[in-house]
Amino acid sequence: MPDQQRAALTAVLNEVCQAVGADAGGTLYLDDGDGTLLLAASSGTARSGLAGVVRRLSGGAGKRDRRTLVLPIGGAGDGVAVLKRKTGAEFTQQDRAVARLYARRFADDGVVAKSTVGMSGWTRQLEAIQRIAARLTRLASVEEVATTICTETREVIDHDEAHVLVLDAAGMLQRVAATGPTRSGDPSVPPLPSDGSGAREIWAAVRSGAPALLPEVEDLGPSRPGPHSMLIVPLHYESRVSGVICLVANGRRHFDDDDLRLMQILSDQAAVAIENARLLHGRDELVRELAGLLEISEAAGAADDEKTLAKLLAARVRQQTGTDSALVARWDEGSTVMRVICRDGVGGTAEMIDVAESAARRQVLGDGRPVILQADSGDGGVETAQLRQVGASTLVLLPLNAGARTIGMVELLALREPRNPTPAEMQACEAMASLAAAGLEKVRVLEQLRSAADIDLVTGVHNHRYLQERLRQEIARSARSHAPLAVLMLDLDKFKPVNDRYGHSDGDRVLHNVATTIRAQVRTIDIVARYGGDEFVVLMPDTSDSSAEQVARRVVAGVSHQRHALSDGSHVTVGISAGLAVYPSDGRNSAQLLQAADAAMYSAKRDGGRQLERSPVTAPIDMGEPLTARATA
Repeated sequence: MPDQQRAALTAVLNEVCQAVGADAGGTLYLDDGDGTLLLAASSGTARSGLAGVVRRLSGGAGKRDRRTLVLPIGGAGDGVAVLKRKTGAEFTQQDRAVARLYARRFADDGVVAKSTVGMSGWTRQLEAIQRIAARLTRLASVEEVATTICTETREVIDHDEAHVLVLDAAGMLQRVAATGPTRSGDPSVPPLPSDGSGAREIWAAVRSGAPALLPEVEDLGPSRPGPHSMLIVPLHYESRVSGVICLVANGRRHFDDDDLRLMQILSDQAAVAIENARLLHGRDELVRELAGLLEISEAAGAADDEKTLAKLLAARVRQQTGTDSALVARWDEGSTVMRVICRDGVGGTAEMIDVAESAARRQVLGDGRPVILQADSGDGGVETAQLRQVGASTLVLLPLNAGARTIGMVELLALREPRNPTPAEMQACEAMASLAAAGLEKVRVLEQLRSAADIDLVTGVHNHRYLQERLRQEIARSARSHAPLAVLMLDLDKFKPVNDRYGHSDGDRVLHNVATTIRAQVRTIDIVARYGGDEFVVLMPDTSDSSAEQVARRVVAGVSHQRHALSDGSHVTVGISAGLAVYPSDGRNSAQLLQAADAAMYSAKRDGGRQLERSPVTAPIDMGEPLTARATA
């Protein structure tokens, strides 16, 4: 071998050692024409016997030295380069890709023997590959990686269209990114054919993991008549294929073997970058799911009203599934309706949902498992008909499971595009729904306990403790808003004879009936409470003297004309005396107001009962006949 050529080969060997970090140097063996490998160049201190090289090339037994890189040169038997490291990590996939690029320069005698013009072209290609690889490592999504591959590949290989297709969870190829010339003002790139020439080779490359070079493809669809040249390179990650890169050249441009080798180098970098982006995306999704679970868990633990917790759940699951609308509804077992607690997103005003005609909703409430319905499924169900009627695409029914009970559900609507949440998304949503359901049940139990603590068991109205608490609150509110507050004290006239003659059971029945009558005569915002024994108090916020007197007259008249059925079949009527006090003229705190109302009530009772008196005491307002009690058969 001429000294000039040997020096050129040594120079290239030094370059590749430096490029891949082979700090122990390398050796180059070339075929002498008779099938014998001879040492052609060496760099550094590395030496490797030919027997060891042959074992590595043939896959012989023995432990693999990952700090030694054996690089075939040219075709079979042309030669081999051996690169070694004495420090640092093992050779990476990127190191091997860069080394394969230099292998072409070893194989091409013209490049070595000629001037450095060819070498500068190789340098530019190497620099372009390195720039692309470096850029890919900084990207965080599969879409960004695929777009960068499509846009940057032209720096290395001339082409007209670039497509990156990635296998999804179902094993189908999805086009993630594409670049190409604009046609008729449409910036989109036509998809690759789904059948025929090209499609078969794409799937063959996916299944076999082998690249394909198609020099002549006649037709790629109506918008792209042939001929075309196609280059299909699989994306290898570890031992599997995750997708393909496909380049298309129109007309007289044809891809060659050099282009194929360059794309294989780029595909190695692209596969790693796509897998890293997937891992990052999965990590980000996991972080979001955990954040959502933590937020709902904390809200469920601290919840004291169901609407706030339900609103948080609706927003979280709608975000998780990418849907447009969400509602949370509670179901009372034994009924056919669900009460809507809250909504998030667009559309919907109904406060109740009837499940009598909805088989899917009954199924979810019955077995506690989610259901996904698509408007285009054509199953003829009521739900899919409703979806088509409102122009929606997808309905997701998510149960609210609290322990072994389903207490309601979350309904999610996709309006624009159909949505088919992945199993991972549904699993996250079910976990959030279960946490929220436990919180909703806790709120319901607390409300029941609170209600039981505030309700008088005999009469069904509020008890003395609740009255005192609400009276203080209403006085404070009236003081801030300068609004009147009326307090009506009521006491049954001669109720003791009813208890003495008919017993406490009938007496309690009379008290319950009187309480019901009082509630029927006042507003829903008024507070009715049992003060003690046969005494009642009514708090009337934002009520003037004249309005309060009208309410009091209705109450006294209603109770006085009411007949109460007793256990022995007889009936009795009782009267009631009323005293009225108004904040702030009759008192500025709860004790003063109750004392003023009580004094007025006793004044009415002393004057014969069945009447109302206002505090300070004025002329009594006669409300009818004196107490009568008669028994009838």
